[in-house]
Amino acid sequence: MATLVTISLSACDSGPGKSTADAQVESEAIVQQIPNTGTDAPRVRPHSSYDPHASLTPDKHVQVALQHLAEGRATQAIDSLNQAVEMYPDNANLHGVRGSLLLEQGRSSAALADLNRALELDAHNPMFLTNRAQAYRNFGRIDEAMADLDKAIETDSGFIAARFNRGSLAFNAGRYPQALEDFDACVAADPHSAAPYFNRASVHDVMGNRALAIADLKRFLEIAPSEEWKDAAKALLQRWQAEDVPANKADLS
Repeated sequence: MATLVTISLSACDSGPGKSTADAQVESEAIVQQIPNTGTDAPRVRPHSSYDPHASLTPDKHVQVALQHLAEGRATQAIDSLNQAVEMYPDNANLHGVRGSLLLEQGRSSAALADLNRALELDAHNPMFLTNRAQAYRNFGRIDEAMADLDKAIETDSGFIAARFNRGSLAFNAGRYPQALEDFDACVAADPHSAAPYFNRASVHDVMGNRALAIADLKRFLEIAPSEEWKDAAKALLQRWQAEDVPANKADLS
């Protein structure tokens, strides 16, 4: 079976990897808002009991956590979200983001618990559904993963991470027309994202459309940001082109 590209919500151009798709939390850096320095602002003195995070809204807590994550402080990001969840236990986004970070760290059981809670509070959130599908996949619960991705796409047909991941699962299950439909949607939504071209090339190849597969792989090589990915694609392209050479070509040259 061909190798597919993996994906996360933070970057559609993940490199060639296992023939599955990973969905993780968006980790765009968000700078924490500078505190008010007016006369009514709380003053922090040595050994003060004032907690600068105590008055933050749930969204601000998420921003702080993502800032920690962007600067390589994953433990602090989780700690910040733990504090926020204690303060706002019924906030779906806090559970969803924490679950996504836990998933990224390989803590699938804890991630699944958080994502289940997030979806109890916000049942149709496509990001939560996409990430829970990844947690399900980690436990081999493929039917449940596919159901979550189907629901995410029903909720938002343009949610590309769900489309991409469903295409990868469909490919692994041998549902090639479904995989092709999903990767077509990814390419149409963002023609400059490399990963869908690589995966669609694999689908075209197993469906017997080698010319289309080669065209997609060439497009991937034009826009892929990583030389490592390009090397893998070049090797595959050379193999495909060699297999397409007529057997008697050597005799004719």
